[in-house]
Amino acid sequence: MQNNNYLFPGVAAIFLAMLVPLYWFRMATSVTDSDILWQDMMSLGLSDIVFAAIPLLTSYVYLKLKTILNERWNVSQIDLLIFIMVAINILWVSTLLLDVTSALSSESTLAQNRETFLSIGTSVSVGGLFLFGVVDLLIGIFLLANATELPSLLKAFAVLSIIQGVLGITVILAALLIFIFPVTLIILALLFLRKPESIEIV
Repeated sequence: MQNNNYLFPGVAAIFLAMLVPLYWFRMATSVTDSDILWQDMMSLGLSDIVFAAIPLLTSYVYLKLKTILNERWNVSQIDLLIFIMVAINILWVSTLLLDVTSALSSESTLAQNRETFLSIGTSVSVGGLFLFGVVDLLIGIFLLANATELPSLLKAFAVLSIIQGVLGITVILAALLIFIFPVTLIILALLFLRKPESIEIV
């Protein structure tokens, strides 16, 4: 297996590691202010494209993680968890339908449905964070169960997944993922871009 087969997921992981904090730092005020969140929901723009790109690229990176685990270390215990993660990401992206509906609706319709739209968006976001937390936690646990057969990079990824899981499940502490997730992505990028023979098992 040539290592350049994983060039694109490696580059995608690095790109995500930069994009995630930039996006969420910019959106920090809208998360805590319903009026700003509503203004963002009523329009379509570059931020919506970035919002969609993050979960879609994350799904791509994690699906490639599944592939590399299967090919190089014969690890398939987390396959289902990764598929669940992809499904949650798709659900997250689907909240853009609220933006599209808001952008196309009349002012009277928007006024009548404001709280409903905000409630749906918030519920999906909070529920998604919790589910991501559960999946991350289980991914980390299953990988550490095979720790003796895995390289140090994957062990580090497993530990960070557990930390991400705990933060995600609490929801309140999920804001710290802005700092943790990029580190996880850089570790995945190193895993993808290094030659197989240079990845040590310790």
